[in-house]
Amino acid sequence: MPSAPGPRSGFAAPLRAAQYVRMSTDHQQCSPIFQRQAIAEYAEAHNIRIVRDYEDAGISGLTLRERPALTRLLVDVENPARKFTVILVYDVSRWGRFQDVDEAAFYEYACRRAGVKVIYVAEPFENDASPATCVMKALKRAMAGEFSREISRKVFLGHCVNVERGFHSGGPPGYGLQRVLVDAGSGIQRPLAPYQYKSIQTDRVILAPGPPHEAALVRKMFEWYAARGMTATDVARRLNDFGICNGAGRPWLPRNILQILRNEKYIGTNVYSRTSSKLDAAWEQLPREEWIRVPGAFEPVVGNPLFGAVQRKLARIRQIPSREEIVHGLRKVIEKTGKLNQATLRHYRSAPSVERIMREFGSLYGAYEEIGYSPGLDPERSRNRCVERRMERSLADVTMEVMRGLGHDVKYEKHTNVMCVDNALRLQLVVRSSWLIRGNFPYWVVRWPDCFAIDFLVYARIERAATDFLDFHIFPRGSLLPGAYAVVCRNGASRFADLRRTDLKSLVELLDTVPLEVLDRLPPAGVT
Repeated sequence: MPSAPGPRSGFAAPLRAAQYVRMSTDHQQCSPIFQRQAIAEYAEAHNIRIVRDYEDAGISGLTLRERPALTRLLVDVENPARKFTVILVYDVSRWGRFQDVDEAAFYEYACRRAGVKVIYVAEPFENDASPATCVMKALKRAMAGEFSREISRKVFLGHCVNVERGFHSGGPPGYGLQRVLVDAGSGIQRPLAPYQYKSIQTDRVILAPGPPHEAALVRKMFEWYAARGMTATDVARRLNDFGICNGAGRPWLPRNILQILRNEKYIGTNVYSRTSSKLDAAWEQLPREEWIRVPGAFEPVVGNPLFGAVQRKLARIRQIPSREEIVHGLRKVIEKTGKLNQATLRHYRSAPSVERIMREFGSLYGAYEEIGYSPGLDPERSRNRCVERRMERSLADVTMEVMRGLGHDVKYEKHTNVMCVDNALRLQLVVRSSWLIRGNFPYWVVRWPDCFAIDFLVYARIERAATDFLDFHIFPRGSLLPGAYAVVCRNGASRFADLRRTDLKSLVELLDTVPLEVLDRLPPAGVT
């Protein structure tokens, strides 16, 4: 057992120490009470007084994250006003089971550099700087990390065995399903309510069809999608029109419908290990061949033929068409209708999507040029639109330059004019010239996009065929109705005066990071 620093005499002042105690969730024998008892005995034998206590209860030692007591201890160590010079820990594994042995050594070195020694009271070596001690500590740290890896492997294999036997591996059952507890001894089954879990380790949980009305509604979702040509958006809209909420009591969203339509558990197949996050690593999607699939594990809610029809339709939708297929689809629409525009493309479900066309060609006009189609628009309006596009690109270039100069990560989607700042804030930049009432009275209209999500719409006004900005309107999310047009300015007066700006300095103020003097490069309204 290691000895404390300094000799002990009858009247020597006791050393002041902090004790660190950690108990993870693996039910090991080193309970907090056991650790405190061993540390107290060591302190009594070496004239040490424990003045601070740090405990991480029920917390894994894999990383420093989510270990508030150890984090607070390391912060207090750096404080010159601390009341202790020694840290007592039961053993190396209580300090942490870090997968990188250098990480555990670094935290201990940080303490030693601040003049605080770490003592492992249950280890057989002296915690000094001798070569033998360094080798022993490195070996102990490696063994502590390997113990976690071994436990992780055993837990994963245990889950795999239970899944192959047809038992539920955890997580919410899903709409139209319910969890059922199975007693290992008697085989008696009883449903589990939300937030109810098994209390006996040998009991098991399976999935079964839920309330009859929910199971019937799930079957209707599959039927509507497969047989009636409805989309996930159509199904969600129909359910919401009926006043039917999802399992969380909220309105249905298209993604909720797709999650149900794609999930094999509704045909009774138990699927496990689609994603992995072992040893506190980041979540990753595993290849399909590594999934564990057990058909017939549960009672199905829908039949295999209906489920297969839905999957074939989903596969067709997920397939990305080639450039040649898009061109062929556009020409077929022209043969049917004799015209081509956004409304016509959205009307025919077999036509290429507007979003896919814009991603492939940059704009609808680029696709029109590819197939030799003339939209027959007003020539003056076409010229104005070309000016608007050129001004939008110029505005985007200047805005990106300024924001990147301020240290922000900025990405720009050309086909949607959307700018993503720091992977968090999404802005759409649009430049619009005026429309004319009876050819004389100008007015400007704005439209909030309904095909993709943004946080702010930056609306710049220009005169027809002009190259000077009149002003800017910064619309936050919720200020406009998605998909609907709203008049911004008429008769020289803005209808959104509170959102009107003469420049875009306030746009950067939203980021709230640096002074705004550097924004002098951004041209104000009226400057090209």
